[in-house]
Amino acid sequence: MTNQKELQMKHFVLGFVFDISREQVLLVCKTKPKWQAGCWNGIGGKIEKGEIPLEAMNREAAEETKCRYDFEHSINFVCPGGTVFVFKATIGTSGRIPFQQVEREVLDIWPVNSLPMKIMNNLKWLIPLCLSTIQMPIILQQNTLGVNG
Repeated sequence: MTNQKELQMKHFVLGFVFDISREQVLLVCKTKPKWQAGCWNGIGGKIEKGEIPLEAMNREAAEETKCRYDFEHSINFVCPGGTVFVFKATIGTSGRIPFQQVEREVLDIWPVNSLPMKIMNNLKWLIPLCLSTIQMPIILQQNTLGVNG
């Protein structure tokens, strides 16, 4: 029998920060949850009770990078366990994407055309969608978790 906790959908935010040329992206090497450990992903996490997605994205970015970025909502996708609200930000100045290493999870800047080998599978389509000029809301269904096998 399925319990109520298993039926509750969780909501998450995921953010990609690009440099002005949109050729580089800030990623984090995840240590948790366990199924993501060792994979590179965007910054983000769970939406807390009472938060709207943009507030959660700003909070997660501040917690993980000690920086504030001008995020805009880009994509929603539904996956096993919940909905992910995807955001993007482009740094409006030249030079490196600003961030400060805060948590145990390593942050690094990667060329968009040469992402690390061990990434969440969905980054292969999420990053290009975030960089596209499509101006309509995008809602996607993902049937499996985005871990590289």
